[in-house]
Amino acid sequence: MINEKLPKIWYGGDYNPEQWDKEVMNEDLRMFKLAGIDVATVNVFSWALIQPSEHVYQFEGLDAIMDNLASKGVSVCLATSTGAHPAWMAHEFPDVTRVDFEGRKRKFGGRHNSCPNSPTYRKHSALIAGKLAERYKDHPALVIWHISNEYGGYCYCENCAAAFRKWLQQRYGTLDKLNKVWYTSFWGHTLYDWQEVVPPNALSEEWGGNRTNFQSISLDYRRFQSESLLDCYSLEHDEIKKHTPNIPITTNLMGFYPELN
Repeated sequence: MINEKLPKIWYGGDYNPEQWDKEVMNEDLRMFKLAGIDVATVNVFSWALIQPSEHVYQFEGLDAIMDNLASKGVSVCLATSTGAHPAWMAHEFPDVTRVDFEGRKRKFGGRHNSCPNSPTYRKHSALIAGKLAERYKDHPALVIWHISNEYGGYCYCENCAAAFRKWLQQRYGTLDKLNKVWYTSFWGHTLYDWQEVVPPNALSEEWGGNRTNFQSISLDYRRFQSESLLDCYSLEHDEIKKHTPNIPITTNLMGFYPELN
């Protein structure tokens, strides 16, 4: 049993009423009842609506959605909305967007576009998760939390490069051990300073297409990026737990996604 408030197998899925006219929701809820839907995941991509600028939060729209669902007996899996950052954040804080495999700095757009090692992203994603938990901790519809959305993708920015070096130092301790484990005598890759470590992408280790030619470096970078995403999850998780220690918390995956360890 996931939550004793709803002691059965749940039936439902993602629901995005903020994306269409308010009147549509009434008809949706009528059909929910006919279909036997008892749980809806909401707020997955609403960060830009809830936080229109750095210091402004507006929850009125989400309040109405939560209350409307509760009034019709539909429970809520409440997402933190951090799967897609707002446009203002990318504009005001360029560190929040990723650098892709080709070494290109991304602009705002898409959704898998937040650098997991961006101080800005980590700060604001934890903040909004905490504010949501504080506001809806006692809401009758809330049965489970949904952090971010479909974690994945890699970043190769300077923040990631610096964090990767620290990750390697913690994992291996010395450059001698790193050189041995990575077998850096191959192709003249021996390292003498931690600053010589660079992310394996098209600017350094490309082997045609989206592949790299130095397996040890590439494998560790994948492990590092996966742990970076887990760190982001943990930051939000910990903020939510402060306010709702007894409500389950989860996230969602895209099947057996190879970019996660």
